[in-house]
Amino acid sequence: MKKSFQYGPWSAEYTLDDGARLNRMCYQGFDLLTTAPENFRRPSTDYGDYENRPVYGYDDCFPSVEPCPYPGEDWRVPDHGELYLLDWVVTEEANRLIFTVDSKALPVRFKRDMQFTETGLKWRFEVTSEAGRMLPFQHVIHPLMKLDDISDVRVPPFGSVNDEKGNPMNIQNPESLRKFLLSREKGQTHMLFLQRIKEGRMHWKYKNNLHLEMKFPLKYFPTMGIWWNNSGYPDEDGCRRNECAFEPVPGTSSRLSETVKENNCFYVSPGETFSWEISWQIKANE
Repeated sequence: MKKSFQYGPWSAEYTLDDGARLNRMCYQGFDLLTTAPENFRRPSTDYGDYENRPVYGYDDCFPSVEPCPYPGEDWRVPDHGELYLLDWVVTEEANRLIFTVDSKALPVRFKRDMQFTETGLKWRFEVTSEAGRMLPFQHVIHPLMKLDDISDVRVPPFGSVNDEKGNPMNIQNPESLRKFLLSREKGQTHMLFLQRIKEGRMHWKYKNNLHLEMKFPLKYFPTMGIWWNNSGYPDEDGCRRNECAFEPVPGTSSRLSETVKENNCFYVSPGETFSWEISWQIKANE
């Protein structure tokens, strides 16, 4: 069942038994995220389990984005992680939504704490462990936005750009990446990883001139993932979506098994809580 939330210029809808998905999130009535499709059907080709439900809005990807064996456990992490499959609980305050869920596969509790201000949103995430050993994990935010609503993108300086298979791309600097993204035609889809980024921030602008700046801790997120799907994926009639996402990534890829080998992921200690924050700041008419 969908629930609604309102604070100042913000409004949101969420569904606890659908992974605490944000079905809508609006600022001054404008949808920042994609919304539910009018019609949905599963692709006839196997695009991964995540595509077997409508894909839109916001989900959390934990403890990996890409499916892989979980290190040290007899468990394979599902496509886009486990959390979107679970039933969450929420505590509402005047300017705050606090979502929590217990993993079914790992002895951990995950928390997404959203604190709203008149012109911003602070996302605070926590992973609390009851395990008897250090547990590795990734967490990647998954805010899907309508690509056709995006008018500009400003990314941080970076060392290189790889595609989803790890192949280097001939994109040398933020301006050339901006031109590359904004020139993609209908039917083109890209998953890019900006390696060795130099700043923990990036910006994007919607066509209504609403400007959003995201800040995140560079020490935790050395990579920026960019999903740019200009109505090309899943590549079947009636399934193609128009969407993009900007995702700070712990490690060089979104597959936990690879980042563990690199020693480049998050770890939570036995009985401890690991936390981090990401902020969105909104600036209108810039």
